[in-house]
Amino acid sequence: MPHALALTPEIYHVGDLHTSKGLDCHPYLLVDGDEGILIDPGSVMDIELVLNKIKEVMPLSQVKYVVLDHEDPDFCGGVPYLEAQGLEASIVTSWRTMTLIQYYNITSPYYLIEEHHNRLTLKSGRVIEFIPAPYLHFAGSFVTYDARSKTLFSGDLFGAFTYNRTLYADEQYENKMIAFHEHYMPSNAILRPVMTSLENYAIDRILPQHGSLILENPYKYIRILKELECGSLIQPVKQNLMASGGYLRILNDALCYMYSIFKPEDVFPIFEALPNLTWSEERAILDYTADGATLWNALFDGILESKGLLWLSMLEPFVKNITNTYGIEPPHTYKTWFETAAMTNQKLIEINQTLEATAKNIQDRYFRCPITGMFNENFFRNFLLEELELEDWRDIGALLLIAIDDLYKIKSQYGDEEVKNTLVNMTYLLKYHFGENVGFRMRVSEFAVYLKDFSHLEILDMAEKFRVAVSVSTLFIKPLTVSIGIVFPTEIRLDAPTNEITAESYIETSLYRLQIATTSLGKNHVVYEGSVALQPVEKFKVLLADSDSTHLDVLKTFLTEMDIEVYSTTNGEEAYALANRIVPNLIISDAILPKVDGFLFRERLLQKSDTKGIPFIYCSHQKDDASVRRASALGVVHYLKKPYLLSELLGITNNIKKGLMK
Repeated sequence: MPHALALTPEIYHVGDLHTSKGLDCHPYLLVDGDEGILIDPGSVMDIELVLNKIKEVMPLSQVKYVVLDHEDPDFCGGVPYLEAQGLEASIVTSWRTMTLIQYYNITSPYYLIEEHHNRLTLKSGRVIEFIPAPYLHFAGSFVTYDARSKTLFSGDLFGAFTYNRTLYADEQYENKMIAFHEHYMPSNAILRPVMTSLENYAIDRILPQHGSLILENPYKYIRILKELECGSLIQPVKQNLMASGGYLRILNDALCYMYSIFKPEDVFPIFEALPNLTWSEERAILDYTADGATLWNALFDGILESKGLLWLSMLEPFVKNITNTYGIEPPHTYKTWFETAAMTNQKLIEINQTLEATAKNIQDRYFRCPITGMFNENFFRNFLLEELELEDWRDIGALLLIAIDDLYKIKSQYGDEEVKNTLVNMTYLLKYHFGENVGFRMRVSEFAVYLKDFSHLEILDMAEKFRVAVSVSTLFIKPLTVSIGIVFPTEIRLDAPTNEITAESYIETSLYRLQIATTSLGKNHVVYEGSVALQPVEKFKVLLADSDSTHLDVLKTFLTEMDIEVYSTTNGEEAYALANRIVPNLIISDAILPKVDGFLFRERLLQKSDTKGIPFIYCSHQKDDASVRRASALGVVHYLKKPYLLSELLGITNNIKKGLMK
């Protein structure tokens, strides 16, 4: 039986090293102590072999994670077999992939990367990072990076489609890789941002799921894909055929291209059957005596006759690039094919032009944003003026301005297409939470929502729920947050001296509060008339929550001597209510509290803008690995085990006070 191949002391190739189906599949096993991470395990065709090789390295029970970077059966099809053999692991993938692969009848629990900031931390502290690669070639695709070994597990990226197999990338691999990406990747506009991102990582090796393993000069291949023009609508630079070497040049180009994809022993007989060619000892074409165009046509006639449509299909991007570059007729074997495609493309172009013209007319007519379909800022301002002319305009309601925090990072990392997806998905969430017709698209990253007939408390609750919903949503390529500024109609001033209502003051006040949320408060906040951010600085306030009244009395005494205003309670339910009423500068709480424990107390505070940023200290007899991990997940830095040094707690409190009261 073939053995697992050790690529490093911790990384193993556990797939089939010998057969070639044109699309080689490479599953990998990363071993970290007693934890195994299986990356792209493979299809039902070879999963039994994969399982046997895994067992050579470690028991299947120690494989704790299976990484699936997209939904294709050659990546995921074998997982149910592993589950039937006893696999108990989490499936690490994106929500987009999870939506599809559940139909393979995968029953293991999912670890969605969007819910974990695109990272997986192992027991040893080793961090595995997942780098989004949207639309390469699936919307939810990502690549996996292990910083400790400087290894990039690249999925379909850097792969090749070839019958001329080499396990490790050789001199011909560049052409093999390019041929694969010309078929499967949508465009340079999608490839370039991801390659630019990968250039910033320390990479010693690239391990793709198809093709050959890249163990030397990985950045060379990153640069090649960064500059690769691919997709069906590329326009190559025009060149003069005769000045470039004539048909001798393109025949040799075809020979080299085919050598990179197919086995030389299958390729050479096709060329050898062409008449009137002179060959060098290295099997390059030196000259010909027949008509070049005739030879060019005869070559593809021979390919069709001896190898059929599969070879012609694989060579189609190469032929199309040659004919477009040199302005020559395509081989008659392809001519009908190309003409049909050209007619189809022309029809699509005409349809798109018609749709674009119609969309523009609709946009001009109804003032709609072309990306989100929402009414735009110009429409909103006119709408607001008319709304404020109504007699009941001061009825209970509100204007909310909502900004996507750091939208520019999406643009710089993933390009304009993913910005559009972000705006579309944000529109979906807005309509889901506020209704179909109350939202408006404002500036680049901003939306407006106009609400009527709701109380102040109802609107604040809706805003906070929307803010939290965005922060936990998996609709986006990476975790996002929003900041919200709210103005109620009763706050709108009348313009002097005309005493007329103005929409500008309504919008400007919201913008001012939005600015406070995004700058002073550091984003992901709701700011409104009564929010803490708009209140004057008062005396430093500390809230104590502990069922031990003696402990409370001691802390009150020492904190009061530090000129601190102290509030206290003996149960978690009262602590939560008190925190919302007084909004303290610091909370010191036991982890074990009656009614609502200290952890749930903290969780509830994190759901509201005014309380989520309050520094929090745990002082408790309960302190173990589980409770510390839970506290850390809730953003709590200081966790003191009773009995503790009082001077330590007072020192932490004083440092927090100094930092907040500057």
